[in-house]
Amino acid sequence: MSDVSGVFAPIITPFRADGLTIDYAWLPYYLQFLQDQGLDGVVPMGTTGEGPSLSLDERKAFLETVMARKGRLKVIAGVGTPSLTQTAALVRHAFAAGVDSVLVLPPYYWRNVTDEGLLHYYRTLCDTALQPGQRIMLYHIPQVSGVPITLNLLDGLMHTHPECVLGLKDSSGQATTFLYFMRRYPTLRVFVGSDRLVGVAYEMGVAGTITAAANLVPGVIQEIRQLAGKGQSYQETQEALTALRDLLQEFSPIQAAIKVLLAHMLRMPPTYVRPPLVNLTPEQRVALVTKARQLPVLQPYLGQELSHGGSSGRGG
Repeated sequence: MSDVSGVFAPIITPFRADGLTIDYAWLPYYLQFLQDQGLDGVVPMGTTGEGPSLSLDERKAFLETVMARKGRLKVIAGVGTPSLTQTAALVRHAFAAGVDSVLVLPPYYWRNVTDEGLLHYYRTLCDTALQPGQRIMLYHIPQVSGVPITLNLLDGLMHTHPECVLGLKDSSGQATTFLYFMRRYPTLRVFVGSDRLVGVAYEMGVAGTITAAANLVPGVIQEIRQLAGKGQSYQETQEALTALRDLLQEFSPIQAAIKVLLAHMLRMPPTYVRPPLVNLTPEQRVALVTKARQLPVLQPYLGQELSHGGSSGRGG
């Protein structure tokens, strides 16, 4: 298995205006932009990519398209459903497609299950879906999934299946959480999912980051990574990244805000979210891009033309 580390983007899933049809024509331009900007890898069908809103067939088709267009980018496929058999099918398909790893959400519908039940879920997944050398990453995002990756769960899985676990993504937003994971299991590759913690995360020696703003400014995150790795001050760059994240949060849902900005940055047609997420209104889109142009990290990418409909770009 190749080295899995560095700056990753949880890529969006571009939908057409109906919210149902995936706009595959977006992907070549989008993935090339991310690669050109210095990104190390992508995570399709994560939270930013609205993964739980896709059917199994859509997930498989989308991943295959990403793999065909990924270039040098590493790929960690977002998987995980409340159904153990469906999750296993997604894991098998992802590794057969050639991914570097998979990011496995816990079975999020079942909010009050015990660690014993979750441990049985993950052990069975490893036993039935993985071939020798294939390893999963656990996804800790309790504020969204409602099901945390606890230390008891991790302890149990590492006791019986250490060869199956590559690492985990911590999207709790708390530095103490990823530090605890790192110190307890120093061999695991811990990725941090908060844009606001990028600097401190790399300073503390995480394997990488998987953050929403990496869709827009991967080069900025790489700069923070390099500064932190050299022991140099990254505070000014981190503040600029945090300001971008604050702007995205102001125009929630964050998936919709990222899609509006990407359409302008790439000179592509607008792309949309799938219900139950809601698209920004025309007025919100204008306000978002207007404010984004005031951020130094985005000024190189955003031109001055602005309309309610988004960028002109290619047809379709």
